[in-house]
Amino acid sequence: MRRNIARRSKRRRYLHMAIIANILASILMLLATAAPASVPIATPAAHAAPGAAALHVRVINLRNSSGQVICTLFNSPNGFPSDSTKAVGQSAVPIKQGVAVCVFGGLAPGKYALVTFHDENGNGEFDRNWLGLPKEGYAFSNNVRPVFSPPSFKAAAFDYAGGDQWLTVVMRY
Repeated sequence: MRRNIARRSKRRRYLHMAIIANILASILMLLATAAPASVPIATPAAHAAPGAAALHVRVINLRNSSGQVICTLFNSPNGFPSDSTKAVGQSAVPIKQGVAVCVFGGLAPGKYALVTFHDENGNGEFDRNWLGLPKEGYAFSNNVRPVFSPPSFKAAAFDYAGGDQWLTVVMRY
């Protein structure tokens, strides 16, 4: 009898420790991947002339059509994913029928990585609650799911060959 009680108690401790570890890891990951407080929108590389070759990023799994989707594109690990001042392009786009499409024109072929978030209240910021957990959805290219830290540039990187190319990312909440 005592042996069973001791086992249950030990299991509970491990369960509580695992829950606390997951919460702390989530908080650290989200703080590290948070976008800067003020996001400069629509840098010149973010717009493509009609008919020009461009990278099109289709963002799906949006929980509503409120606000906008902000996409930030990087061509090196420098600054990825949180320092948008080191990005090669950034775009804020409306949501239509549960989907948003960010377009980046004037890009040279090469490796790129993307981070995006659903700015539901349209304030241009990645909003978090008092614990640092996101109130708004976020996603990375290659649909990388961060575990204990933000994904590396290498994990989120994809090849852009030039011309028209489509990429689909799934928003996570």
